[in-house]
Amino acid sequence: MKEIIDTIVFILFIVMLAFFIAGFNRQQVKKHQDKLDEIERRKKENDKTVID
Repeated sequence: MKEIIDTIVFILFIVMLAFFIAGFNRQQVKKHQDKLDEIERRKKENDKTVID
């Protein structure tokens, strides 16, 4: 019985760890995309200033 409980706890730990890593990765991807969008926006603003 103890082995079954240990196995279930281990599997739950692995699943929670996977969700944590996936969530952290998603957060980093969003942060990087926001940074790229900000760079693109600044580039467009700078182009408008140079043309005017």
